[in-house]
Amino acid sequence: MKKFVLIVFTILYGNLYAQDTLNLQYCRQRTIATYPLNKDFENNLKANRLKIKNIKTIYYPVLNLTGQYIHVSDVPHYVSDNPMLQIPVIGNDQYKIMLEAKQVLFDGGLTKKQKTLEESTLAVQNKNTKVKLYTLNEQINDVYFLILLFQEQKRLLELTRKTLNEQLKIVQSGVKNGVLLPGDADVLTAEILKTEQNISELDAGKNSGLEILANLMDTTISPETYLKLPQITAVPENPVIKRPEYDLFSAQQKQLQNSAELNQVKRFPYIAAFGTFGYGYPGLNMLQDQADIIYTFGLNLSWTIWDWNKTKREKQIFAIQQDMVNTQKEVFNKNLQTAISKEKSEIKKMNDLLTKDEKIIEIRQRISKTKASQLRNGVITSSEYIRELNNETMAKVNRSLHKIQRLQAIVKYNTLIGR
Repeated sequence: MKKFVLIVFTILYGNLYAQDTLNLQYCRQRTIATYPLNKDFENNLKANRLKIKNIKTIYYPVLNLTGQYIHVSDVPHYVSDNPMLQIPVIGNDQYKIMLEAKQVLFDGGLTKKQKTLEESTLAVQNKNTKVKLYTLNEQINDVYFLILLFQEQKRLLELTRKTLNEQLKIVQSGVKNGVLLPGDADVLTAEILKTEQNISELDAGKNSGLEILANLMDTTISPETYLKLPQITAVPENPVIKRPEYDLFSAQQKQLQNSAELNQVKRFPYIAAFGTFGYGYPGLNMLQDQADIIYTFGLNLSWTIWDWNKTKREKQIFAIQQDMVNTQKEVFNKNLQTAISKEKSEIKKMNDLLTKDEKIIEIRQRISKTKASQLRNGVITSSEYIRELNNETMAKVNRSLHKIQRLQAIVKYNTLIGR
């Protein structure tokens, strides 16, 4: 029993911890998985299956029931004085009810090509949806790293506040002993309050970012949630780009090719069997003044031998459209390469800045340490010490900013190449 309770506690505690910590990969995956646009995959498939079923009905028998009643002003008749040549005259009121049937025997491959075109259309629709979903990664990246900036700046300011509080205790002790002036303690207290104000502003910025992130992820996120820094450092020099846009371009080309093939088979011979069966007055024998059973059957051939080059011109149209898709692909590829080059330059720039940041922080820490000692000995005022401490804090903020910007550039680079 104790073991069971321990397991349950571990699961609950693990879930609670997971809710208070987020990483970039999870945020991206959940956003894409819960986005309403995912419904398009199922709807596209349903519509495609219905269209395929409709296409298949071309080989199903077509049955039509028709009825007709008419009154004619005159009918064919012949008047003869010879009693042996009296021809019956049908009435002016005529009617018939007919059942008509038609069965396609050969359609020249039209049905097959229509089904192939519908499948390629489904592929284009799904690829287009994937492209739209992939763009969500960029939105998540931007919001996530914005929150990271607020989070990291808050962490540094809290360290600064801690340092100020420690110095305040030392100064207050010096004031009691008559070594330092009361004004030095007031300056430190004011600076602590100012730092707390800045922390509150950063909390508000982070909370605003978390609300946007929660909306994109379709979930709730606690203000205390901690965002982890992405553990990504690899920047491939010659990456294999796997963007969904390239799959979309290929699917569009295939769709146009299938459209051209369908247009071609429309000129092939079309053979169907037909038949009618019914009852009406008069029957097919117009020389009998009586109702009778009526039926016909036969074959129907349709073949477009000449269409005034319509098929040829439509083929040219499809070729132009394929060239337009190729142009779109070239434009996308050019813009993508430009964006990749930009991120490579950004990563290099951040690496250079971080190298200098470490040297600047080392110097600023030495200066702050010296000023803290001078403040305790009453050599300088609190204002001078605070100025140097702020310089050290700003140097650390810049380093954190450059680290996050470098990570953001790496993530953006990987997103651009489809990783």
